Order: sequence, then C-alpha cells, then structure tokens
Amino acid sequence: MEEPVIVLETQKINAWFGKDQVLFGVSARIPKNRVTAIMGPSGCGKTTFVRTLNRLHLMTPGARSSGTVLLEGTDTSTMDIVDVRKHIGMVFQRPNPFPTMTVYENVLAGYRLTGQHLSREKADQIVEATLNKVGLWTEVQSKLFKAGTSLSGGQQQRLCIARTIAMEPAV
Repeated sequence: MEEPVIVLETQKINAWFGKDQVLFGVSARIPKNRVTAIMGPSGCGKTTFVRTLNRLHLMTPGARSSGTVLLEGTDTSTMDIVDVRKHIGMVFQRPNPFPTMTVYENVLAGYRLTGQHLSREKADQIVEATLNKVGLWTEVQSKLFKAGTSLSGGQQQRLCIARTIAMEPAV
C-alpha cells in the first residue's frame, strides 16, 4: 500500500494562555485527501491545537505557542498569515457568518479578504458550486442577497463551511 502524502505536519506544538500551558509537545501528520479526527474530552486542548494550525491561537491576548507547523513541507511561521489562512481553512463549532455580508458575499469573503478580484461570472460559478457542495443551494438561491445571519442555525453552519471551502484550502 502506498504511503499517503502528508499535507500538514506538526512538530512538538506547545501552547500557553498566560502562564498556563495547555498543549504539551503535540506532533501529528495529516494526510492529504483524508478525513482526520481530533478527539478527546472537553478542555483537553483540541480547539487550541486546531487554532495553532493557522495561527488563530495568537489572536488571543496573552496566548503564545511554540513548535513547528509544516504545510506541504513549508514552515508556516515563514509564510504570510494571509497565505497560511488561505491554505488552512477553519470552521468553528458555532456558526459565525459575517453579519454585515449577504449569503453571496459570505461565500466569497476569502477572495475579498485576500485581495483576489473575480469576474461576476466566475463569482457566480463559485457561489453556486460551493453552495451545492454543502447542500445549501436549493434552500438559499432566492436569498443570496439577504444577510447570512438571516438563515437558520444549520444553514448558517453550512454557509460557514461553504465560505471555507470556496477558497479550496489544502487543509
């Protein structure tokens, strides 16, 4: 059997909130095109670990981390943060559509935030294809220009998934 291609690797990840260390030397190898589950009891650091992958952890005041995150062999600490987040997508437990954006704008938010300009035709294609992938197109095609927050909770969660996968992240 062929060895899987490793798209993301962590080496000895440690994380702190102030003086409290919450991750202790976490190393992992994430294969490409495979589902990887991170499981453990409440409070064990699963979310913190995932947040360290695209440096969201560092947005918390007093938080810091050490160790190495390799994205397709490149140390993410040497990469621009926008590039890191373009390649390592994240969907949170609670839906968080951007409140000032429509459904349509939420799907395309990653392109806007990274300064990528799309033709209207290309944008329309991405929105429809991505919303279809998450099973939301038929439910919201008549609501594309309404606030993303106007959708039901489950629809908002799928909208957030669509927003993440629209950028086709590696992880």
